[in-house]
Amino acid sequence: MFKLPNYTLKQFMCIAIIGSMMMMESIDTNILTVAIPSIAVNLGTTPLNVKLAIVSYLVSLSIFIPISGYLSDKFGSKNILLISIAGFGFSSLLCGLSSSLIELVIFRFVQGIFGALTVPVGRLLMLKVFSKQELVKVFMLISMPLLLGPLLAPYLGGLLVSYYSWHYIFYVNIPFSLLALLATFRFVDNYRQEVKKFNWKSFIALGIFLAILAFWLDTALDIKNAYVHLIYALLTLITLIIYLKTELNSNNRIVNYKLFKIKSYNLCFWSSAISRITFGAKGFVLILYLQLALKITPLESGFITSWMALGYLFSRIAVSKLLKYLGFKKMLTICNIGTFISMLMFCLIDKPDTFAITVIVANGFFSAVIPLLIYVLCYADVPSEDYASATGLMSTTQQLFFAVGVTLGAACIFICNKIYAVSYGNQTFMTAFVIIALIGLMGQFCFNKLNPDSGEKLANKKNN
Repeated sequence: MFKLPNYTLKQFMCIAIIGSMMMMESIDTNILTVAIPSIAVNLGTTPLNVKLAIVSYLVSLSIFIPISGYLSDKFGSKNILLISIAGFGFSSLLCGLSSSLIELVIFRFVQGIFGALTVPVGRLLMLKVFSKQELVKVFMLISMPLLLGPLLAPYLGGLLVSYYSWHYIFYVNIPFSLLALLATFRFVDNYRQEVKKFNWKSFIALGIFLAILAFWLDTALDIKNAYVHLIYALLTLITLIIYLKTELNSNNRIVNYKLFKIKSYNLCFWSSAISRITFGAKGFVLILYLQLALKITPLESGFITSWMALGYLFSRIAVSKLLKYLGFKKMLTICNIGTFISMLMFCLIDKPDTFAITVIVANGFFSAVIPLLIYVLCYADVPSEDYASATGLMSTTQQLFFAVGVTLGAACIFICNKIYAVSYGNQTFMTAFVIIALIGLMGQFCFNKLNPDSGEKLANKKNN
């Protein structure tokens, strides 16, 4: 594996702080998914409508992540981390106090604003504290506490929902926030660098465009009037044109388009998009399948899905060694095919038994390797001066495509319910799993175009 003693105390603490913040956000996302049916009952709505609370958070991340790099460079990474951590903890409290779906959606959006500044700034901090050659080991170290999110969240969420109420699922963020605040104040340096004038017009236009597009996608299934869809389409097109006009006429663009000229980054970007869509759809559909089709309790479904984190853990243990012998391209291909097969095997799960756990662990292993390798490989050929824009673009689109995945999962369920004339029947979820698996397999088009030696220096590949 990797040796730890080479890192200084501040480097260790940076890894611990960013890893714990990623774990906190992971718990927050996964724990809400488990509670969807309970929230729907308590707030008097449907499980498909509750997805708006997930989507609003992800859209908020997508809107405000582009500004994270600018704020970090201008005001200092430490200052922005302190503000974002405190804001995330307080907005979590507000989410827990929500008494209606509208309140929950609004506070989740606010929570997303601070979440947009936390992890991207932390990842950018890692790029300043560590060298490129250390990134594979460092990102694996950071991801270790992140694994506790998917492991603890489903079971903890099921426990809280079963014995208390769904409001408590947000309160778990508060102690993490307090500890992270203290550690950041003590150990993180305030890195700054000279910044260009920020393009606020493009930022606002992009935010409005993303908000309208996301709300349209989220409510599309409930809109019966074609004219309403036409209005949404026109508003989306108009705001997109305004954004492109302000962006292309500016010397300070929010999106660094020259990054797409770098082959490895371009392929990583689009394969990451496919991976995030699959992740978002899979998580949403799987938990509803267990609770609504198989009639498993929130506690039991949380216990079953938490086994996916064991696959994540195995992937972190194995990836560093396998990468040295296989390289990025072969390993991405193997894991993509493994993800596809294990996703299809979700269709064979009919009860919470050993088979179900085995399939979920396998899917967790294969699907966890892909985003880890993509996120490291995307920096292989990126100049250091473009780290901030590369990080911001990748982080923004990851959250946006995850939201698209959640919406896609809900759309599959909605449409299949209509086709099979049965609400939340087995056939509905089987079809959804097949569609999601096929979408994930499309990432192979990107992996096939990678050079055989892509990221070889990062992988320290051994030639046999």
